[in-house]
Amino acid sequence: MIEPSDRGIRRFDWWLVACISLGVYALAHRLGLASPFVINDDARQQLFWMARWLDPALYPPDLLSDYAAAYVPAGVKALYFVAVKGFGLEPLFVSKLVAGALFVLLALALFGLGVALEGPTLGWFAAAMAWLMPYFLKNISGGLSRAFAGPLLALFVLAWMRRCGRGMAWVLLLEAVTIPYIAILCAGCACLDAVMARLTDRPAAPFPARSSHGLALLAAAAMVIGQNVTLAAKGFGPLVGRAALAAGPEFSAAGRLELYPLPNPFFDLFYWPLESIGLFLEWGLFPGIVSLAVLAPVLWYGARSTPWPQLAAKVRPLAMLLAGSLALYVLARAIALVLFVPDRYICYTINLCYALVLAVCLRHALAPLLTRRWAGAALVLLAAGLGVWRLTNVGLYDYRADAPLYAAVAALPADALVAGNPKDMDNVLTFGRRNVLASYELAHAWSVGLWKSMLPRLAHQAEAYYAKDATVVREFAKAYGVGWIVVREADFEPAAIARGPLFAPFDRRIQELAGAPGNFVLLNEAQFPYTSPEPGVRLVDVRPAAQPAP
Repeated sequence: MIEPSDRGIRRFDWWLVACISLGVYALAHRLGLASPFVINDDARQQLFWMARWLDPALYPPDLLSDYAAAYVPAGVKALYFVAVKGFGLEPLFVSKLVAGALFVLLALALFGLGVALEGPTLGWFAAAMAWLMPYFLKNISGGLSRAFAGPLLALFVLAWMRRCGRGMAWVLLLEAVTIPYIAILCAGCACLDAVMARLTDRPAAPFPARSSHGLALLAAAAMVIGQNVTLAAKGFGPLVGRAALAAGPEFSAAGRLELYPLPNPFFDLFYWPLESIGLFLEWGLFPGIVSLAVLAPVLWYGARSTPWPQLAAKVRPLAMLLAGSLALYVLARAIALVLFVPDRYICYTINLCYALVLAVCLRHALAPLLTRRWAGAALVLLAAGLGVWRLTNVGLYDYRADAPLYAAVAALPADALVAGNPKDMDNVLTFGRRNVLASYELAHAWSVGLWKSMLPRLAHQAEAYYAKDATVVREFAKAYGVGWIVVREADFEPAAIARGPLFAPFDRRIQELAGAPGNFVLLNEAQFPYTSPEPGVRLVDVRPAAQPAP
C-alpha cells in the first residue's frame, strides 16, 4: 500500500537522516579526518594552489598552479576562498568538510525523492542507498567539482518531482558554477521534458515555464561557456577531438588516460554500476557475483510486491532525465571529447536510478518485517553500520609513508622549483607546498593547450631523471630553473623500468635510456651530493652553487 507523500513527515525526520548520514561519513572517513596525508587522489591536482590564500609566498605563478586555478569552477573556488581565507582553514581539510556536507545533502535528497515517490518509509530506504552504495562517496570524497554532481543532480530531480520550478532554477545555477557538465545535462533534460509536454496531453513542465526560468537558463549557459572561454583564453584549451584521441598513445591503455578506444556502453550502463551494488570492490569478482546472486531473489520478491502503476505516475522526471542522459551520452561519444568524457553524462543518472529501484524493491520485500515494533529502527541502524563498513576509506589514499620527504621539501625556499618522477611530484606539490616542473595528476592530455606545454616538460624531465651524463641533468636544471630533484632509488631498478615507470609515450624512451651504456648519473654521489629524508629517497640540490668542483 502506498503511503501519502506527506503522511508522517516531520522536520525531525530530516534532521535524523542528516545526523545519521554525518555519522556514517565521519566513521567511514575517520582516517582522512584525522590525517592531512589521507585524501582523495584528485585533490592533489585541484586544491594545492589555494594555500596561497594562507601564505602569499607559496606557489609563485607557474604553468601548473595557473592551470589548476583556471580548471576549478568559480563556485567551488568561492566556497574554498571563504573557508580558507575567511576562517584560516587548510584547503585539504576544507575538502573533507565539503565532502561530508555533500554526502549529507545527497542522503537528504534521496530521502526526499523516496518521500515524493511513496512516503517516509521509502524515504528511509532511499537515504540508506547513499550509505550502502560506494559509488556516491567515491565521487564525493575529494570535495572537488565532481563531488557536487551526484548531490545536485538528486536535488534537481527532487525539485522537478515536486514541480518546483524555482527550486530547479536555483539548483541549475549552482550546477553551472560548480559542475558545468551536469548543468548541461539537467538543462537539456528539463527542456526536453517541456517540449514533450507541449507535444502531448501531459501537464505542462514545471521548468522552464516562466520568463525568470529562461533567464536562469541563459545565466547558466553563460557561466558554463565562460568557464570554457577562460580556459581557452589562458592557453589551456580546447578539449581534444576524436582524431587526436585515436592518434595519441597517451589516451591508450598504456597511456596516462585510458580514454580510447571508448569503453563498451555495457560497462557504463551495467558493469560498473553493479560493482557498486555487489561486494566486488570489497572482496573481489567471485564474492561480488555471489552477493548479487543472493540479493537477486530478494529484489525479485520486492519487485513483484511493488505497485508499479502507482509509482509510474510520479517518475516522469526520472524518465526524462534518463532519456536525456542517454541522448547526451551518445552525442558525447560521437564527438569525443568536445563535450568532455562521455560517461559523465550517464553515470550519475544511472546510479541514481539504480539506487531508487533498489530502495523500492527492498522496501516492499521487507514490508512484512516492518510491521513489527522497532523493526524500522533496527533496519536503519543495520544499514548505517553496513554503510560505515562499505564506505570505510572509499575514495581515499594514504600518503603518510613519505611524510619525511614532504617535510624536507617544505623546508626549501618558498620559490623553489622541484623535479623528479611525476608520480612523486603530485605529493611534493601538495604536501611539500613547493612548485614542481611536471606532475602525473596534472598531465591532462585532454586539454590541448596545456598538453602542448606539458609534453616537452615531461619528456625533458624523463631524459634528465634517467640520464647517464651529468651535463644532461645540469642543462635541464638550468633550462627550467629547477633547484632540486627528488630521486627515488627504486625507480632505477630493472624491474621498475621493464614494467614502465611512467606512461606512454615516455616509457619506451626511458627504457632506451636505461639500456644505454653507463650508470644513472643521479645515483652518483660524487657528481650529485644529496640529503636523504627517508630510506631510498634522495633530495639532490642541482643549483649551480651546490655543484661540486670539477
